[in-house]
Parts: sequence; C-alpha cells; structure tokens
Amino acid sequence: MDYFIRFAQKSDVDKIMQFIDKYWRKNHILARDRELFEWQYGGNNDKLNIVIGTDEDGEIQGMLGFIPYDTSDDKDIALALWKANPSTGFLGLRLLKYLMDNEPHREIICPGINLETTSKIYEYVGMKVSTMAQWYRLAKMDTYKIAKVIDTTISEYKEKEKCVTLIPVDTKEDLKKASELLHDNKRIVPRKNRPYLLWRYFDHPEYQYKVFTTNSNDKEGESLFVFRIQECNGSKALRMIDCVGNTDKIKRITPELDRLLLEYECEYVDVYEAGIDDEIFIESGWSKVAESGNIIPNYFAPYEQRNINIHYSTSNMSAILFKGDGDQDRPS
Repeated sequence: MDYFIRFAQKSDVDKIMQFIDKYWRKNHILARDRELFEWQYGGNNDKLNIVIGTDEDGEIQGMLGFIPYDTSDDKDIALALWKANPSTGFLGLRLLKYLMDNEPHREIICPGINLETTSKIYEYVGMKVSTMAQWYRLAKMDTYKIAKVIDTTISEYKEKEKCVTLIPVDTKEDLKKASELLHDNKRIVPRKNRPYLLWRYFDHPEYQYKVFTTNSNDKEGESLFVFRIQECNGSKALRMIDCVGNTDKIKRITPELDRLLLEYECEYVDVYEAGIDDEIFIESGWSKVAESGNIIPNYFAPYEQRNINIHYSTSNMSAILFKGDGDQDRPS
C-alpha cells in the first residue's frame, strides 16, 4: 500500500490524538490533553509541526512531531514523538525524509530516542547517536526522600573567586532585556531565539519554570539558566532544565545553586546535558550520576526510583543539549 505524506493541519488534531492513543500509548497525555497538544505542535496559521502519513482512506498510519527553535530557513529542529503503525514497513523513515526535504532547517536533534528501534534509521540518514550525561549536586540533609543516596559526598567548588549572581527573570519584558545580553554565537546548536524561549519557558500550559540570568559584567556574554522544582514524596528536587548563552558560566554559579537548594528546600539539583566538557561540571562541584552509586530519578509521573539514560541523535555532534530540548521535560 502507498501512503500520502504531508504536514498536518489543525483539522487533523482529533485523528492524531486518536492515533497516539492507539499506537503510542493508551491514555498518553498528548492523546487526552488538547491544550498541551496544541501548545506543543501548534505551528503557524493552520499548519501543525507534525508530518503525517495517511492511507488511501485518509486514516493516519504514522506521525513525526518536531519543534522548531525559530522561524528562519536555517533554523534548528528537535524531533518529538515519532511513531508509525508497525504494519506500514518503512513509513517511519519516509516521514523523517519528508521532514528533512520539506522543512527548511540547519541541524536536527532528537533527545529521548529508543536505541533498539531507531538508531539504525538515524545512522542511515547521516545522524549520530549518543547518550546524555546526568550530573547532580546534593544539599546537605539528614534524609533524602526522592533520591537514593549511598554516597553523601558533596564535592568542593573550586572556582570560588569567579562566582556570579543569578538574577530572576520573572516577566517576558525581563526576558527581552536579558536575552539581549546573551552570548551571540551563531555556531551554537541548537540556536534558541527569544520567541522560542518565551514559548518554551513562559507560556507552558502546565509547568512553571524559574528563569535566571547571570550578572557578571564581563565580555564573555551572559547566560540564561532555567530550573523547575519537582515535588515528590513530601520532598522537592531542583532540576536544571536549560542553559542558554555562555554555558561556561555553569562553573561559576555553584554558590548560587547551593543558595537555591536551601531557599527552595530541595534535596539536590540535577541536570541532563550533552556537548559540555566534563571538567566544567567536575570543577563546579557536580558529581556524575553514573559514577556515584546514587539514584537520581528522572521519572515522576509515575515516580520511579531508578536512574534513566537519555539517548539522543543529532546531525551535528557539537550540539549542546539539555533536558529542556525536544519534549523530554513535559507532563506524562
């Protein structure tokens, strides 16, 4: 059977949500929460940021969602939610090829891939596959209710003389001012513009993010740091979701992180990342989850006390990724 591949329209939303419910997971949040679905894939005008494949009866047999980081022809794109009816053969690959051929872009990234089912497809289209690193820094506590802590070591911060202050970015106007000071390096992948940051961290229909800018008054360019507080088991964790701009500033905010852990009464701060030198985190007093023996959960709906690897693919191995990229930080 042949399939007709095209960009989805808003009139397709109901059928796409039904497809997700049937072929991805029963009662998946994007199959039941229309507000979240339309925020995630709304796109411009009537076009959704989804490629679909339909059969001769017009029924959806496959879909590939994507998230553009801006609206230019050389924008970067993150893939999100890729599924085809198992009986359709290579429809999934055809959806990806259609997107690559018909949506103007510079680079493509995809955090959260299934290594067993998709790694060969990504390699076939010239993309590389790797795994994000997860780091954490504990708060000093007698007991931990979210993390499973065997090693209570809190590593020393080695850059005390260079620390910077985190300044809250509470409004969209604050973001406008802060984003004008960001490290403007067009080679950074993915390149995140102001409308994307507004949409992603200020207009989310369910999550509340805490956004900060650095204030160091130097020539390196400033940074935006994005956090989210995760409540669970009568306790809280601080999750670093994104860093935009000069990522070297990570090694200069540790005293501020310790302050936020105390202020928000969180057990730890953690971050998933790719593309940043390990030494930046080591010098900053972070510990790598994989080397610690501790469990720093990633799943909270439902909560699972186990470590989770986030694998990703990218068309550019110099990409700098965080949990906020793609659809890795969304309700379940």
